[in-house]
Amino acid sequence: MAGLNREWHAAHRMPEQATAEQRIAWHLAHAQHCRCRPIPAGVLELMQARGIVPPAKLSTER
Repeated sequence: MAGLNREWHAAHRMPEQATAEQRIAWHLAHAQHCRCRPIPAGVLELMQARGIVPPAKLSTER
């Protein structure tokens, strides 16, 4: 998996007590710009419940 994009992380902090929608949006953006880790299982479940297809390459890597 690619390394950490420190600049992206510094500019895009996850909000405190983020809503499900904020978590989904953050992780989708993160998958496009950083890819330092996979999308957590809980967020993948939220996405599936809403019919959102995660980035295939990243969503299954652990």
